[in-house]
Amino acid sequence: MLEFLTFLLAPIGYAGLTATMLVAARGRWPDALARVTVGVILTHVFLVWHVRYGWQFSEATRNGYGGFVIFHTALAAIVASLAVELRVARRLIAGAFAAVTIGAVAATFKYEVVANYRIPVLVIATTGSAGLTRQLLVRKE
Repeated sequence: MLEFLTFLLAPIGYAGLTATMLVAARGRWPDALARVTVGVILTHVFLVWHVRYGWQFSEATRNGYGGFVIFHTALAAIVASLAVELRVARRLIAGAFAAVTIGAVAATFKYEVVANYRIPVLVIATTGSAGLTRQLLVRKE
């Protein structure tokens, strides 16, 4: 049950991150949404460390240090976005979205435990990427 909850929180947090990024890209900071999203993501990460890694650094880095550093840097950016001005928060959230998207999409194809989330993750990734691209193009016009 705890493993199910751990991985159910992942696409929920990813959807919240995407929604936060899309609202921020339009020039507004969704404070309540961002705070709830950070709570969901931190809970997910805490549970991954507990359920999957058993609080062992060697388990967290068993697939290499690159992914570990990228994901924990994205986590730090997401948390930091709550404490900085909108201009900086937008960049932090967009960068975190990019990193999380690459990892989340790959994970649904690589790991059986999250394969059931493949379609929702692909929908979220596509929605977020298209929305961010649209906002970037609108700004340049």
